Amino acid sequence: MSLSASVGVPPDDAVEVLKVPDFRRLWAANGFRYAAAEVASFALPVTALLLLHARPLTMSLIFMCSRAGFLTIGLPAGVWIDRWRKKPVLICADIAYAAAFASVPIAYFLDALTVAQLVVVALVVSLSGVFFDVAHSSVLPYVLPRRRVADGNARLQSSETAIQAVSPSVAGVLTQSVAAPVLYCFAALSHLASLLLLRGIHPKGDIARAKGESDPKFGREIKDGIRVLFRQPLLRLLLNQAALNNIGAGILLSMLPVFLLKDIGVAAWLYGLLSTLGAVAGFATSLLAPRLRRRFGEIRMTLIFSALAPFAVLAAPLAGVFRQAAVPLIAVAQVLIGIAIVGRAVSTAGLRARVTPDAYMGRVTAAYSVVIQGATPLGALAGGLIAGHWSTGTALWAGGLVMALPLVLLLFSPLRRHRTLPAEWEV
Repeated sequence: MSLSASVGVPPDDAVEVLKVPDFRRLWAANGFRYAAAEVASFALPVTALLLLHARPLTMSLIFMCSRAGFLTIGLPAGVWIDRWRKKPVLICADIAYAAAFASVPIAYFLDALTVAQLVVVALVVSLSGVFFDVAHSSVLPYVLPRRRVADGNARLQSSETAIQAVSPSVAGVLTQSVAAPVLYCFAALSHLASLLLLRGIHPKGDIARAKGESDPKFGREIKDGIRVLFRQPLLRLLLNQAALNNIGAGILLSMLPVFLLKDIGVAAWLYGLLSTLGAVAGFATSLLAPRLRRRFGEIRMTLIFSALAPFAVLAAPLAGVFRQAAVPLIAVAQVLIGIAIVGRAVSTAGLRARVTPDAYMGRVTAAYSVVIQGATPLGALAGGLIAGHWSTGTALWAGGLVMALPLVLLLFSPLRRHRTLPAEWEV
């Protein structure tokens, strides 16, 4: 029986993925989850700084806890999720999310909210995010044919970038009339809505691994997932690309606000508007990505967007040279960066799914996420060190240079000779 038939999806590759009921529910649940994350990420620093008067060191602790998930349990979570059914994992993660977020407004109304509670909430949300993200990626091949996973990721990316463009500004307006902790009510309700949607999906073939079916030792299974990731040539190439790209992005993301708000002196509202341009460009790209992938092929599409990335970020350091044109140059950079990052993410996501065996999907996804999630803070640290020793402009140039390296890897790889993924490379 074909994979398309096994998941209850018509074999025609032209079928719109949102017409698949299970994927439509998964897509909507992801939208609620992402909206909650965006609103909570806005409310957290406002609550900690303006309401609880947290010190900079405390803010650093909250920031670290909010991103500690993959670095602490990413690899074992991949083992667990490969052993378990994915749907219950998603539902349990939503319950943990909702409980953590709901605790903030409850404590606020009881006049018991503390910085320590925000630290715990950040950690719980980060750990829940590991399980949700890995299970969400791992369940896609069970609700869509492998050849449609890329289109599914494009639809997910579309909703995420649209929410990213809207949520912070809406949350900012709401804080003019309600206290920031109250925004967590929306985050908690969003996860309850996500939970109800996820209860309605029925992934075919997603079963728990029987005891004794394989070596039960975590260490062995983690090593197996890492081995697949590094020994499979395409997965290794995509991993190296993403890690280098995120190191460069970390340098740029950490230094661009300093460059704009301090060095150039743009107004805060203009900085927000410039950030929105990138999200809007990414949203438009995610809508066009499935059509571009079918026309040019996923390999060519990866090459095109990887080539665009270093040229996109070039406009940022140039703004420091031509300060009279700084704002339009940064606007161009934000638009091109949004196009490059989203386009490349959509084109490569489907490739990973098509060369990863189902039995290793959770572990490979987790190992991949540990590397790329850890690369961004490393890049941010490097950006701060470079700016402190030389200048912010030098850091921006360094970020652009690092983001050019993934293109070099592609040009020297066997992929450059292909338009689409060769059938013999698929599992």
